[in-house]
Amino acid sequence: MREEINRLMDLQVIDRQLKELEQSLTSIAGRVDQLRDENKSHQTELDRLTEQDKEITAARKKAERELAEGEVRIRNKRMRLTLVRNDKELQALTHEVESLKETNQRLETELLTSMEGADARTARIKELTEALAKGKVDLTAAEREIAAEVEELKGNIAKTRKAREKVAENVDAGLLSRYQMIFSRRAGVAVAKATGGTCQGCRMRLPPQLYNEIQKHLQIHFCPNCQRVLYYEEPAAEKAS
Repeated sequence: MREEINRLMDLQVIDRQLKELEQSLTSIAGRVDQLRDENKSHQTELDRLTEQDKEITAARKKAERELAEGEVRIRNKRMRLTLVRNDKELQALTHEVESLKETNQRLETELLTSMEGADARTARIKELTEALAKGKVDLTAAEREIAAEVEELKGNIAKTRKAREKVAENVDAGLLSRYQMIFSRRAGVAVAKATGGTCQGCRMRLPPQLYNEIQKHLQIHFCPNCQRVLYYEEPAAEKAS
């Protein structure tokens, strides 16, 4: 049974190494993904603001054109007023002039509204354009920089997995399955030492009889609290004697 526990301990060491390698790989890929996400976010905002700017510019030009046309019409109507000879026509022309004035006032308001925020929008577009250009350069550099590191990590992961397979094939299938479940649920610690009557995995006191049985190494024992595989090592003083 001690040999079986030793194999589990070896497996745990390998699994921890494998977990660290995979986390490193994920972390490296995460840095590049973050740059990609930032660039995508900048591009999305830039596209939105650019389209918005185009629409507002087009609307402003239309309003300016209509305003100019309205001023011409007002001048023409006013010139006609001087030639009117009856009250009915005078009232009609006066009404038309007032209506044109109201339309021009509305257009002037729209123009002023469209101009509000134009400077801030232009500055933001410039900022985003520069940030996106820099982001693309940074992304290319990061991808080139981590390429070799990623390949090395993948190679190490492949080697570690092969080493794991060699150890795992000598472990009972049922025990291996239980070990893997505990390893995933207990933060990578599936095998823990029993010392002084206590499980060093969860720090809970063990029943005295169980602790005695663990020291005999006659079978595999599990902590009643955290379910970790327990093993016992004699104190250094006892080993020396």
